[in-house]
Amino acid sequence: MTAERIDEHFTAAVRAITETRPRCAVDDPVSLDPALTAGDCLALFDAQIGSRHLDLAARWLRAQGRGYYTIGSSGHEGNAAVAAALRPTDPALLHYRSGGFYLARAKQVGDSDALRDVLLGLVAAAEEPIAGGRHKVFGRCDLNIIPQTSTIASHLPRAVGVAFSIARSRKLGALSAWPEDAVTVCSFGDASVNHSTAVGAINAALHAAYQGVPMPLLLVCEDNGWGISVKTPRDWITRTYRNRDGLAYFEADGSDVVSTFAASAAAAAWVRQHRRPAFLHLRMVRLMGHAGSDYEAGYRPADEITADMARDPVLCTAELLIRTGALTPDDALQRYEAMRTTVLGLAEQAAQAPRLASAHAVMSPLQEAMQEAVRTAPVSLTASVRSGKQGTPVTVALAVNHALQDILDRCPEAMVFGEDVARKGGVYGVTRGLVTTNSSARVFDTLLDEQSILGLALGTAVSGLLPIPEIQYLAYLHNAADQIRGEAATLQFFAHRQYRNPMVVRVAGYGYQKGFGGHFHNDNSIAALRDIPGIVIASPARPDDAAAMLHACTAAAVTAGV
Repeated sequence: MTAERIDEHFTAAVRAITETRPRCAVDDPVSLDPALTAGDCLALFDAQIGSRHLDLAARWLRAQGRGYYTIGSSGHEGNAAVAAALRPTDPALLHYRSGGFYLARAKQVGDSDALRDVLLGLVAAAEEPIAGGRHKVFGRCDLNIIPQTSTIASHLPRAVGVAFSIARSRKLGALSAWPEDAVTVCSFGDASVNHSTAVGAINAALHAAYQGVPMPLLLVCEDNGWGISVKTPRDWITRTYRNRDGLAYFEADGSDVVSTFAASAAAAAWVRQHRRPAFLHLRMVRLMGHAGSDYEAGYRPADEITADMARDPVLCTAELLIRTGALTPDDALQRYEAMRTTVLGLAEQAAQAPRLASAHAVMSPLQEAMQEAVRTAPVSLTASVRSGKQGTPVTVALAVNHALQDILDRCPEAMVFGEDVARKGGVYGVTRGLVTTNSSARVFDTLLDEQSILGLALGTAVSGLLPIPEIQYLAYLHNAADQIRGEAATLQFFAHRQYRNPMVVRVAGYGYQKGFGGHFHNDNSIAALRDIPGIVIASPARPDDAAAMLHACTAAAVTAGV
């Protein structure tokens, strides 16, 4: 389905509407539910047509060799109504088809540059406000949208951590990045829910809520029925999540802004009140294929593609506004064409904006972070090792234990967590006694899932806390390595250091167990981490090194955000 065909279909369909109604007032409701007025719908329509013309401009720029990114939001513009149902202070981690949401949230705070922001990202312009031309992402600090990569579902574990942090920050008396009653919203596609990262993150959220841990997380599944060329089985999302124990389920037709707004508002209100996770299932359509290079006619029947055009959310909103008297067909087309003119004008300006001119410029956020970390290290490396009890040698484990206690004493926002770290004190006694000396809010056990442990760290870190998670063995890290490589190491890169996730991950590694363990307990594949830009690796061999390096890593995390 070409961009031109979608564009022409909208124009022809609106022009063909002959039945109109008397003009209504902007504060008149557009349905029996008075929550959404004609004025509200007009604002949503503007966000939707803005998003649509951004997609058209992306194809136009790419055809001229001046743009690089063509994965668009066409068919998903109904997510503008999700933004309208939330507060602009609610942290958001968004699916890459979130143009409508992004523009609607920008409108909530009175921002008029959101169209330009996205276009600058499409052409990799250095002045793009969040990533600085390094990648096309939806993100802005003042909009509380944390930029995400396109890695499948990799942002869900972080979203769990962000939701967890809201209450935990206040319990620790630490400053939080989010309001006390905030809701964390995380959106993703229907294909992504099959990824182990998504399954684990949703399980972790429910696992926490089951134990009474506040988890104000709104999971938004934008279900267009496709994962590139792989079709999602009919009703798979509904059957999998509608009756999931502990998970409130809401659903709506994502092409209908009234239905989407009502379901989103109900879901957000439920999460805000109960501080538990909810699942919002929006049935969408995917228009223009997966991306500009995707020839979907090669794997989808023509009649199915045509049927999707009838559910075009931009067209559905135009029909609603005409049917209720908020617009005439001519009004709708004039608004649509005016947006085209605006977006193409901005696209032309964006295409002429300076690009990042060197590898040094591209990598500067990570280089700056590493330089800050290096400047911080010498001060911390002078940390002394506390003596053990009389006659007791100071082992590496004991030195780390003492250093952790020193850090917990010095940093009220610090937390130590992982498998077996609290009551047991770690499999090697490294964290023994810390939960007693501190509290279960600062030293606690987690479920046995490394992706969730690291995601919890990522989310709490970006929210203002200082997580010190433990991965029990180096080999256990490998199934969760994308949380380090794709999320932790890249956030400052994709956010031009405006968002950071300071964290210190402790991992036992190398051949330290005699007589048993095999590759799962005597793992020395540190190379899996060594070549990732944006992280600091400390590898101590002696007790004094261990304590000093742990202090140095903590200082680097706090100062440089690494």
